[in-house]
Amino acid sequence: MMVWLRPTSKRRSLILGCFFLVTLRTMLFVIQFYKEETARTRKPARVQTGGGETPVLPPVWNNLVKWKKEDFPKRQRKRLIIYWSGVRGHKVPVQKSGVNHTNYWPFFYAGQPGECPVPCELSNDQSRAAEASAFVVHARPPDISNLPPIENLAPWILQTNENPVYTPTLYNARIMSQFNLLISYRLDSDFPAPIYPMPGLDPPIPFQKRQGDILAIFSKCEPVRTEYMRQLMKYIQVDSYGACLKNKEGLIGLYGKINNKYVFKDHKLVLTRHYKFSLVFMNQDCDYFIDDRLYHALTTGSVPIFMGTDKVDEFLPGNLKNSIIKVSDFKSPKELAKYLKYLSNNETAYNKYLEWKWKGLGNILNTTIGRWWKPRHPLFCQVCMALAKGKLHRGLRLDYCQPRRYEDWGLKDPNADIQNHYSTFLYVGFVLFVIVILVS
Repeated sequence: MMVWLRPTSKRRSLILGCFFLVTLRTMLFVIQFYKEETARTRKPARVQTGGGETPVLPPVWNNLVKWKKEDFPKRQRKRLIIYWSGVRGHKVPVQKSGVNHTNYWPFFYAGQPGECPVPCELSNDQSRAAEASAFVVHARPPDISNLPPIENLAPWILQTNENPVYTPTLYNARIMSQFNLLISYRLDSDFPAPIYPMPGLDPPIPFQKRQGDILAIFSKCEPVRTEYMRQLMKYIQVDSYGACLKNKEGLIGLYGKINNKYVFKDHKLVLTRHYKFSLVFMNQDCDYFIDDRLYHALTTGSVPIFMGTDKVDEFLPGNLKNSIIKVSDFKSPKELAKYLKYLSNNETAYNKYLEWKWKGLGNILNTTIGRWWKPRHPLFCQVCMALAKGKLHRGLRLDYCQPRRYEDWGLKDPNADIQNHYSTFLYVGFVLFVIVILVS
């Protein structure tokens, strides 16, 4: 026994090798554990230590829909709302007239003179700060760094159309505690304003004249939706025109211009009409997060294959309720592909998803999204009305969202195989190292 304890060069090498292996494997374990724990909690340490959630009053929207012109005195002082920040670094283009939701965001419009029950003006002129009844700030960087002057004592309004995974402001207690109203894609916010226009009723291209089955256009390759599309491609043809798993040419780039005008979405709408299905995979699964990708598919008559929030039904009022195929209804990409192949060869079954095109949307005005599509008053007129009623919060509630995970969508993490192969390689290498030491 004492012989083995003698410090020979071979034994020293073995001991150092064992120590190196244990140290390296421990480091890999700690790194993996940290990544999984961070993804699970989604609360960065600087936010967790900043205190609990700020109390929030009930959403203004529930009261707002009941307000009428008679609810306000005939003589009202004018409310001036200043959009203080830019949007994605660009100055806000205040609108002088109503525009179609498909062409403008975030609908910088307060109404024509006399249109709003409360005299209301929206401006981007920061020199008028002393006159302001409220300031609006966009939640994404770099705009959120440009906060209004606190000496004016006017309420602050936060506006966002991106989810918390990509908008750290929404779970930053220090920032959220300073705002009094929220304009957001969320249907439970003070002023729901998602980038999701009302789908049109134009007849779709007939079933037999569609040029392709499944269309995919993703400019940002979020790992889980990209992996789901990769797996789906094993069982059915998917034409991908975007940056992710691209296998088709012919669509102008996301920021492509013709005559100095961005035309990507116009071209996308034309292309989408010729496909039976469109992959409408949101970039995360956060509550209420929807954008115009769903609109593009619906309005062109390309049946959406939807991956995203489980609250999507609230965005499908009336006859739209059976207009999409939910990825969550299928255990695997293989099962989904089987169902899509069935629909691709069965015109009657396929057309059931498009019945709303002929029946119409139905009764939608008793829904939140319906009131967004057909508002009684322009968006910022509604804000002025809330200001006149004094409907303000003392801070906004924090909004957390867990990043999407592979297992949530019936997928195996492709990185897990790489880690397993690396561990195997590590152990095999160590065994070879021991053998070389022993036989030398």
